[in-house]
Amino acid sequence: MLDTVLADLRARGLTVDRPADAGEPPAVATGRDSPAGLAADPLAVEPVEGDPTALVERAAHAARHDRAVLYVARAADADTVRERLAPPRFVAGERDGLRRFYHVPDRIRLADGSYAAVKAASPTPRHGESASARADRVLAWREEPADSGAPRLLLEVNRRRTAAFESVDALTCPGPADRFPYRYARREGSFCVFDGDREVGRFTGVRAMRASGYQPVPVPLVPEHHLRWGTPSVGLAVVTGETVDYESA
Repeated sequence: MLDTVLADLRARGLTVDRPADAGEPPAVATGRDSPAGLAADPLAVEPVEGDPTALVERAAHAARHDRAVLYVARAADADTVRERLAPPRFVAGERDGLRRFYHVPDRIRLADGSYAAVKAASPTPRHGESASARADRVLAWREEPADSGAPRLLLEVNRRRTAAFESVDALTCPGPADRFPYRYARREGSFCVFDGDREVGRFTGVRAMRASGYQPVPVPLVPEHHLRWGTPSVGLAVVTGETVDYESA
């Protein structure tokens, strides 16, 4: 897929470099006639499948290095990528200026070295869905209005308000342990769940924790926390066989 796009870019007169550094994009293109209306030069070429964390992190890397970013997706993944890039970009939804956030793979670490947890009923599995993805469906980070002006950040579990913060910036890492109903930590080869200082469960691993209803709390994907260097110009290359279609985003 990437080779197909790079061959097309070269045919358009762009110069393509393949950096050896693992911290760099798979390819960087330079030239005056960038596709998809991307005015920036150079252009980071980034294959993606639609994971929101990967999308925002690659945009952040491009902005930090004064590049535009061209996401490369198969036709089967293109609608998912478009959804992630639709305004407001990199958020799961927005209503009346209040956002609902995606989750990142990281969990919320607390000041004592443990991790935040909640108790939640696990939903009915979907076809091909992982246990982690199923658990995350019951956890929702969203904003709500506040008298102070900046929206509050809420964690809802099974649609019930479970934790609240003054704003998205008030959720720090490490976070405040007293804001979450449970916490868990590794002790003597087991995962121990605590309600305050009281141990309420001991499990062989996170999967066993989830089976008993205790869920690790994911970090919300707040775009501005990643895009500290700004938001780059973004395009999408959709690959169908040997055909490449470019879109602005």
